[in-house]
Amino acid sequence: MAISLHSYNIVRITDGQQVHNCTVIKMCYDYAIVKYQGECYRVPYHLMDQVVGHELLMPTDAV
Repeated sequence: MAISLHSYNIVRITDGQQVHNCTVIKMCYDYAIVKYQGECYRVPYHLMDQVVGHELLMPTDAV
């Protein structure tokens, strides 16, 4: 089963020991750029566990 991602989905990411909820900012071929505690990170798709929700606030550049 594949994860269907869209920008501003909230995904659960595991580093093997802890699980974090992050917001997807951009999707690339090998990784997604996610925002966690105000910082952006490149995360390979195999570290994403599941989609857990949608960000309720729309970005200001989308309006």
